Amino acid sequence: MKFGTSTLLLSGIASIAYGSNTDSLCVAPGTCQPPSDLSYEVSGRIDAVPRKQWGDSGGFCGALSIQVIGMSYGVYHSQDVIRKQAPRSDPLGHGDDDLGYEILHSNINGAMENLGFEYESWDWENQPKPQGKNYLKWMKRKLAAHNGIVQFVLCKGDQHNSYGDRRNPVPYDHIEPFFKLYSLDGDGDVRDDDIVCHGSDYSPDGENNFGYFRQFDSLLDDLDMEGNCADAGSGYGKNEMYPCIYEDLTYGTAISAIKGDSGDIKVSLTVNTTDEADVREDEPPTPLQGSLKIRGLSAGEHYLLQRYDGLGNFPFNANNPSATFKIVGTDEDVMTWVDPETFISNNSTLYTVVRPQ
Repeated sequence: MKFGTSTLLLSGIASIAYGSNTDSLCVAPGTCQPPSDLSYEVSGRIDAVPRKQWGDSGGFCGALSIQVIGMSYGVYHSQDVIRKQAPRSDPLGHGDDDLGYEILHSNINGAMENLGFEYESWDWENQPKPQGKNYLKWMKRKLAAHNGIVQFVLCKGDQHNSYGDRRNPVPYDHIEPFFKLYSLDGDGDVRDDDIVCHGSDYSPDGENNFGYFRQFDSLLDDLDMEGNCADAGSGYGKNEMYPCIYEDLTYGTAISAIKGDSGDIKVSLTVNTTDEADVREDEPPTPLQGSLKIRGLSAGEHYLLQRYDGLGNFPFNANNPSATFKIVGTDEDVMTWVDPETFISNNSTLYTVVRPQ
């Protein structure tokens, strides 16, 4: 598997203006700036930040995609933890019963259950083919509902077969987090000028690490990839930045919540680095500094911010938080809070905010 332009020109429609084309870290033909038209509504996981995957054992693109979206819900899972929660499946990727298995379309539902996420996977087995247009409708609906999507994609120059046999290929090469929707009609049908923001799994995605921005009608292609992805770069470090979704058959999983979350107070998490020490390559785990954005607080009201370390304490084991902090709501729509304590990179950590009993 595995520089930005100021406009994206697509088959017969008006171009959409983007930001500066001087971004030295944005891989052509991708663009790493959001649309300059301020009339676009933004939905999805608006606080998600692209991160960098581990490259060993087949690559941790699926685990990284789950990590990115999970952090936008206030939970950090190490890529190691995520893979250990992925069950054996057919087809079978890298891994074993002790270290867990590579995230694939065939075991992602089991991983979602074990990690404590609310989710829905696209019903690729029963949807009529070609699925592409209906899939984009589903994807827009999920993003408009503030979900994040673990998206299985094609990459130019790759084999377009993830562990299938030659007679029955599994048509994807890579997995990426799709996390923001920019739309002039977020509740309506798919528009040519709808835009999705995604990560490549090799951050930084542009100098500001916003991610890559794509119009919906540039996303679908066939296995030859000479349509919408004709100008995509080929090979590692290029094709992940401008992938396409297979127009005939596709896979994706929308994450909508953490199980047990009351939903009225929203917490998102970032940490002080966009990569993770690879403990499977004997890199020592590192301390991470968590920073939260909290939405839904009432000014002057008192709350308990709770942190749970270790997947065994999830979700919301209210009797045994690892740490509890008292916070007070302000007049600001978004409160920023930095954890005075660090947590370790090869574990899981969940933050939640509750009202005192």
